[in-house]
Amino acid sequence: MRRIVLLSKMRIAGFLALLLLTSTSLVASFWVVSETTYTDHETVVRISFLVPMRQSDTEQKLRVIPDNPRVEPQVDSKWAGRSTMILRIREPEELEGQSIRVKLTGARTLISALTKSTTIVTQRAVRPELRNLTPTVASHGAVVMRFNTPLDPKTVPGNIVLLHNGVPVPGRWEPSGADGPSGNVDPSVWLFEPRHPLLHDQPYEIVIKKGVSSQSGVPLEAEIRGAVRSAPALALVSSRPTDKAVEVDLHPEITVEYNQPLIRAEVRVHDVRGRADVWANRVQFTPLEVLLPGETYDVEVEATSLHGEEIKTAFRFTTRDVQDRMWVAVDLEGTHNVTVFKGRKPIKTFDASGGKVTSPTPLGTYYVYNRGYCFYNARLHEGAYYWVQFSGPFLFHSIPFDASGKIMDQEAEKLGEPASHGCVRLSLEDARWFFENVPNGTMIVIYNEH
Repeated sequence: MRRIVLLSKMRIAGFLALLLLTSTSLVASFWVVSETTYTDHETVVRISFLVPMRQSDTEQKLRVIPDNPRVEPQVDSKWAGRSTMILRIREPEELEGQSIRVKLTGARTLISALTKSTTIVTQRAVRPELRNLTPTVASHGAVVMRFNTPLDPKTVPGNIVLLHNGVPVPGRWEPSGADGPSGNVDPSVWLFEPRHPLLHDQPYEIVIKKGVSSQSGVPLEAEIRGAVRSAPALALVSSRPTDKAVEVDLHPEITVEYNQPLIRAEVRVHDVRGRADVWANRVQFTPLEVLLPGETYDVEVEATSLHGEEIKTAFRFTTRDVQDRMWVAVDLEGTHNVTVFKGRKPIKTFDASGGKVTSPTPLGTYYVYNRGYCFYNARLHEGAYYWVQFSGPFLFHSIPFDASGKIMDQEAEKLGEPASHGCVRLSLEDARWFFENVPNGTMIVIYNEH
């Protein structure tokens, strides 16, 4: 009986010891003390753990997460002993006083299987200051203001007002991102959405009253007044071709010019592939192929100015009518080729080589006016057969031959790519066909997408 009682007491003592150890471990695993202090320029967070930490593991598992992921603070860390970590968090002047979470998850201690986790929220008290106000605003867009710190949204309505001739403009203020799908709201940037479009080219005044305060609870020091101006209306200055123009080249550069610099433009020409480029206040559309002769094309342009003004422009033109006459298209984009048309119908297509980058073939519309059987250029040490002249020294001709009159095989292999000194090369057989079948006066259209 005595042995049984003694055994029972030993079991109870063991259970109590295990319970005490487990309780101590639980307390140790959760007990983290933090102290946060603020200066004018940084936040200092002192984190004290009950037990010594594995320092490298703690540093790897520590995250400093700002409310605004676009503006991350600078973080420096150091250890004061084996169980105290000191973080210095410095926010950029671009955005101060935002809420910042210091999050530690599963950091290992020097006690086996024991980890520490904690979350600390900090926010420096910063007085609001207006950092940026867009001086020119779109008539139908938002007036944008950027502050040095997030504002308390409850203090904005009624305390920030847009005035025109002293009269408040109806509308609403929203923080940036409030209407976006991502949910990343930035209360340091505020947008005023007018209920009706602003008048063009008019002065407006913004008044920020002292009732506005930062997210950290610090009010504005003094009332702020700022001036903005609505953008002038975006207007068409000119187009080329002009509206209802006729006899337009079969590969025209379609150019539209406006009264203001642009940030974007979209050009649509019915059934025509092309590339649109924007330079300052000009839009240029370059077709990727020749247009049909005697065809009317509708052009639509949607443009947006640097200040957000928008405009839609529409016009039409008609290309020159060649009826059933022969004409030639020379495509120097990608694989070089020459296509001979009769009216709208292609009748022959040849592989060709136009000029190299250092000696380009001239682009545009030309007419055949001379021809000959062969020539030899002593300076270049090469000649060619069946030449057909279309502009000054520029010709259609065969693959070059050398001083002995032999076709240069290495040049023949370059057909389909830029290789010449500016002329348009064809194979010997194709050059002969061209020489015999394309008469003087034939229109030549040479183009690429540039």
